[in-house]
Amino acid sequence: MNKIILLTTTALIAFGASLPAFADNATISQSNETNGYANQHQAGTVDGVFLDDNATIVQAGGSGDVATQEQGRLNYVFPTFFDAEVGGVETITQTNNANAVAHQQMNANFDTQSITQTGTVGGSSAAQTINTPLGGSNTQTITQSLDNNSAVSQAVGPAPGNMATEASNSQTATQNGQTNSSIHQTVDGTSSNNTQIATQNATGANNTQLASIINGNNNYIEQFQDSGDVSSTQEVSNAASSNDRALQYQSTGVVGGTQLITQTGGMTNQAGQGQGNSGNFASISQSSGSGNIAIQNQGLEPGNAGFMFNNGGVVVHN
Repeated sequence: MNKIILLTTTALIAFGASLPAFADNATISQSNETNGYANQHQAGTVDGVFLDDNATIVQAGGSGDVATQEQGRLNYVFPTFFDAEVGGVETITQTNNANAVAHQQMNANFDTQSITQTGTVGGSSAAQTINTPLGGSNTQTITQSLDNNSAVSQAVGPAPGNMATEASNSQTATQNGQTNSSIHQTVDGTSSNNTQIATQNATGANNTQLASIINGNNNYIEQFQDSGDVSSTQEVSNAASSNDRALQYQSTGVVGGTQLITQTGGMTNQAGQGQGNSGNFASISQSSGSGNIAIQNQGLEPGNAGFMFNNGGVVVHN
């Protein structure tokens, strides 16, 4: 009889541990403030339990506003993986602000981070970090419009001791009509099936796009700078990676552009570069591999847009 009671108790405890937690929802709105500050923190739980927490900050018409969000950021470390935020959502919207700052940080998997800064002036900054040893199926999105001297940073996996495994994550950053602005995207640790997309639309100058994936497999990177851009740079680094594909294109009318792709220590990597107009510089370096493909076209043409190609072995654009 005692054995039966013990087994029953154990089963109940195991069942209880698998029950879903209830989602938390937090919202902060600030308008027409000077040096406004908004901070949200939502604690996590054991990895594998969906929390679906939702944090939202809206700041409008202010000056010097700062917004920060954290979900599950206490002690998500091997081997316990406690304080994880699974299925969490962080959203920051800053409109018509001067010198706006936004920062988001969280743990775990199936998380979404979104920052939108529109009508801001004075140089905005937006940073997103998913800081976890085991990160998968996370989405990071940042959009900035018409604010010169601005910066975007997206990072997945800067975990303690670099023992990260990152898979199927998506990073998308867009800057519209800006000059002297930058986009920096990083996926750290052992990575696979990740996507990094950087776009700088409309006429700009002295803009920078940087993308880095280390120790990866089947990752995709695309960088685009629009027509009329002057003296801007695109740079991609894939280290110890295989089956990665990196495409860069600077549209027609781009002058003095620079494109750099470095792929080392892997096999069957692909790199493509397309540039319009004149006075541009393009460089692809692939080493210590086999079956790699590299394509460059300057002055674009055949159908323009991003031109490049191959298609049978992939690479592509247009």
